[in-house]
Amino acid sequence: MNAGTVICKEQGCIVQSDGKCLLNHDPVESCPNYGADVEDAVEPDTEDEQRSAPPVAIWSSDKLSTTGLSALSRRRKLRVVALVGEEKVGKTTLLTSIFEAYCKGPFAGLTFAGSETLLAFAKLHSFALLNSGRLSPTVPRTSRRDPLSFFHLALARSGGRTIDLAIADRSGETYADARTSTDLIGTLTEFDLAERVCFLLDGARLSSKDDRTAYSRNFRQMINALNDNGALAHAKAIEILSTKLDISRANEPADAEFMMEYQERVVTDFQAKGLKMSSHEVCALPKANRMIGIVGLEDLVTRWTMPAQLPDVAPRPIVDAPRQIDRIFSKTA
Repeated sequence: MNAGTVICKEQGCIVQSDGKCLLNHDPVESCPNYGADVEDAVEPDTEDEQRSAPPVAIWSSDKLSTTGLSALSRRRKLRVVALVGEEKVGKTTLLTSIFEAYCKGPFAGLTFAGSETLLAFAKLHSFALLNSGRLSPTVPRTSRRDPLSFFHLALARSGGRTIDLAIADRSGETYADARTSTDLIGTLTEFDLAERVCFLLDGARLSSKDDRTAYSRNFRQMINALNDNGALAHAKAIEILSTKLDISRANEPADAEFMMEYQERVVTDFQAKGLKMSSHEVCALPKANRMIGIVGLEDLVTRWTMPAQLPDVAPRPIVDAPRQIDRIFSKTA
């Protein structure tokens, strides 16, 4: 008990210190003077000073809003990645698997150096842990009601340089709506920020004879809609990430061949339109066939964190230069 607090109005009683009643009441609570309304022996100035102390701001460590991302970008150089795909394609699963890889130690030649969204990652990761009580690992889906948010990962190279990744998180239903209602594309602000856009291709649906026709058409339509409306103009790299290999590889060889041909056609067609596109395979959380294991995750992180290429500043040769000195320089360039 705090010795500075008076709990008995009997003059000279120090029951708060020795626990004994001055009038020999036993128990002390039976004394009529014990527990009487007595002002605390606290100086008014000290109490006022405590009440006027400013509150301490505590970082929530939850997902970053667009405003929070802007504030973080003023302190760190961010590489923003946008994961695009319809619902249940595996965007959140991919995020969780990347975080889980760094929970175990160094990965893809990088070590975990911090996160401004550690609590948000932990919430997702908890669903895949054994102590969650689930029979199969899973992750919660991003709701249509959730606004655009970002996950942050700081990864360090052996030399000490840190790369800060900010990965956009938006519901697949929103992307599906934007595919059919292109007026919504202007509201997808992640494309103004992202230097890398990753389209997740559902391998399970593409390898299904019942779903492949409609799904393959919708997938191309989504890329076309975003490209035609300028959403991909800022992207330095565009990837197609084929997911759910544990399901697609279990199908007939002809289905796997169809998937490969489809990806090659999409890449070729959009490269002809000027997009810097490539295709890759990933398996972040195998369930149907766990023997497949984690596929493509290390290469994915390597691509996302590779050193930025320096601009080519070499002088261009002058064609048909009118001056002799320029023609000489053009031969030596």
